[in-house]
Order: sequence, then C-alpha cells, then structure tokens
Amino acid sequence: MDKAPTSGTGVFLNGKAQVIEMLKFMNNAERKKLLRNIRLRNPQLAEELTAKSLTFSSISALSNHELKLVFQHINPQILGIALKNIEQALQRKILSLAPRDYAESAYSILISPIKNEFKDIQRAQSKIMGVLASLNQRKQLNLN
Repeated sequence: MDKAPTSGTGVFLNGKAQVIEMLKFMNNAERKKLLRNIRLRNPQLAEELTAKSLTFSSISALSNHELKLVFQHINPQILGIALKNIEQALQRKILSLAPRDYAESAYSILISPIKNEFKDIQRAQSKIMGVLASLNQRKQLNLN
C-alpha cells in the first residue's frame, strides 16, 4: 500500500521561482516566447514573472523611445550610479539618448568614485528595474 508523503518527507519544488531563474538567463527571443505562451493561459502570472525576472541587463533590450521614457522617471544621478559596472558600449548608447544636461549629470556621477560602490550600484539598478516593471505593467514598455 502506497503512502502519501508526509510533510516532513518528499521534495518541495517552487516552480514559479524556477521559471523566474530560467527567465533571467534566457535570451530575449526565448524569454518573449515563453512569456507569450504563459500569458495566453494566465496573464496575471505572466506579468508577475516578467516583473520578478527583470535584471538590469533588461535595459539593453529597450528601444530608443523606451529608454527616453525611462529618463523621465529616473534621477540622472541614480542612472549614473547604475551604469558604473556595465559595458562601455551600453553606457554610451544610453547616455547618447538622454538630453544633454541629464547625460552630463549622469556621466559626472558615473566617473566619480563613491563609497560603498557595490551596494549603491545594486540599489540604483534595483530602482531602475522597479521603474521598468512599473512602466511595463502600465503598458508603456514592452518587456515581454
């Protein structure tokens, strides 16, 4: 006679957390395809997965128009800190799209040494990811 596993035995799998981790490592095309398929069955889950699987590198997939929209919601100093440890080509692309005063302000922070740099970079990137998720939820960006 088979017994059902008790609460102290068996394996607990958190499928949602596993999908979030997978989405973080997928390329843009794979990510969009998976989220599109999930959205067909459960739009709310697709929105949640999109928001929780964002990484700062998601900013590289934004169109020029979408990046300009992000500038309206992020302080240039925060952007400057967030750009500190990403590749120079992406730094240039982002700053070249910003209004001149905004870009100069962000760049001055980008090249300035700061205390607790790693922690501040993480916080700034998290702030931007929050803005991306919010804009995506309001359908002003398309991260799916």
